[in-house]
Amino acid sequence: MTKEAPAAPRPRNATLRDVAREAGVDVSTVSRVLKNDKDVRTSAETRQRIIDAAERLQYRANPLARALKMARSRTLLIVVPQIENPVFASAILGAEAEARAKGYVLLVAYDQNGSAASVLERVSQSSLIEGVIIASFDEDDSLRQSIAAINRPYVVINRVLPGDVHCVAVDTCAAAAIGVGHLIALGHRRIGHLAGRLGRFNGNARRQGWQQAMRAAGLEPDPELVAEAGYDPARVPGAVDALLARGVTAIHAATLLTGAATIAHLHKRGLDVPGDMSVVTMHDDLLARVVHPEITTVGLPTSEMGREAVRALLVQLEPAPAGGVAEASRVLLLPPGDLVVRGSAAAPKAGVPAA
Repeated sequence: MTKEAPAAPRPRNATLRDVAREAGVDVSTVSRVLKNDKDVRTSAETRQRIIDAAERLQYRANPLARALKMARSRTLLIVVPQIENPVFASAILGAEAEARAKGYVLLVAYDQNGSAASVLERVSQSSLIEGVIIASFDEDDSLRQSIAAINRPYVVINRVLPGDVHCVAVDTCAAAAIGVGHLIALGHRRIGHLAGRLGRFNGNARRQGWQQAMRAAGLEPDPELVAEAGYDPARVPGAVDALLARGVTAIHAATLLTGAATIAHLHKRGLDVPGDMSVVTMHDDLLARVVHPEITTVGLPTSEMGREAVRALLVQLEPAPAGGVAEASRVLLLPPGDLVVRGSAAAPKAGVPAA
């Protein structure tokens, strides 16, 4: 029987002491040079020797050790109301990439009831989390109370909380207007709006975009052509049936999730998309490309929303450089992306009334 050779020991990561030995200087000098400490007194030649030694040894700073020395965890949290929602999934990916690039760890939490209150209550009892990014379906006043309780830096995403400057969202009013404008250009006149949660920031903004596009084309945005499904695919069949009963030839869905559910329900009713009914929505994600037909949609910079939220949070967490001016917090409303034309929208059938 052959005897297996012992596994080669895993090479250990280079330390500051290794770099100091390689460069022929003391550890404290290496530490200060690699931190780019401008007060360290050393020659340009010695500084370069240290940098060259660090590169040869592939030295990487240990963020955990640094955090312990600075009494900081460098840990952020993002709270979302739906983990399966493509908008929030994309925002999480963007936020995680930005946090990692800045030397932070991002944790993710969600409440299946769509509320941030219970999660934020637990955050208020923890010393680990330095700052929080919050997406929530809570009412404005309820969300404000939860935010006040955590007593640490925060940024609200995917909505603008009235009177609060720590918000990053997408201009979904403009996105809705682009999508509805496309349906109008195809010849549709009775365009139903499958609404999100009306009375809330995004629900109202998307309905407003539908209204603006209709009025811009000289069409009356009849309130009867609006049916609310919220963000729940289970509510879509009833809302779509209501719109069909009102004689629409096209449906603008406020979310990608409800847009996909709309197509599924139309298929169940034996209707062809786009032959019998056109569907347009917003947000371009994998879901838009795996349904049949693929969905015509308006891109939303949701990943960038996550990145910008981390940047806005770090403005609060990290002091301005010496002599610099701290950046003021402000509401950031990101413009929508482009119209992505696919197979779910076409001209209305011949003989369909124009209005």
